[in-house]
Amino acid sequence: MKRARFAIALSLAALLGGSLVWLAIGGSLETYAGPAQVKLNGDTTYRLNAVVSAGAPVDAAGQAISAEGVRFTVQDQDAATETVQVLYRGIVPDTFQVGREIVVTGKMEGDTFVGKRDTLLTKCPSKFQEKKSPANEPA
Repeated sequence: MKRARFAIALSLAALLGGSLVWLAIGGSLETYAGPAQVKLNGDTTYRLNAVVSAGAPVDAAGQAISAEGVRFTVQDQDAATETVQVLYRGIVPDTFQVGREIVVTGKMEGDTFVGKRDTLLTKCPSKFQEKKSPANEPA
């Protein structure tokens, strides 16, 4: 009887541990992609990594908020050759603005990239810019 309880407890612990590992790495299984890549395969979930395009629809608070969510356009980071409309529902970071690099998880539905709720992140450009040395500053 003790061996059976031990085997059951060990099996449950292994199952719980395996499910925790699966949940922990689940978010890292999505591929980072730009607008051009997400348009090619709409059935796959991606982490869209792009820049918020100029002329994105905004309201007085700086966001295009409607009953269905926030709509905006993003473009490739390197060149504005490819753009895609994004529909996002959830919390919008305070640092969200035109020209800011963003990452949002979701997939294409028709011509629109639909982001999963509360997956929108903005990247702070000041953290990735080279610091000026005193020799480079104007006198």
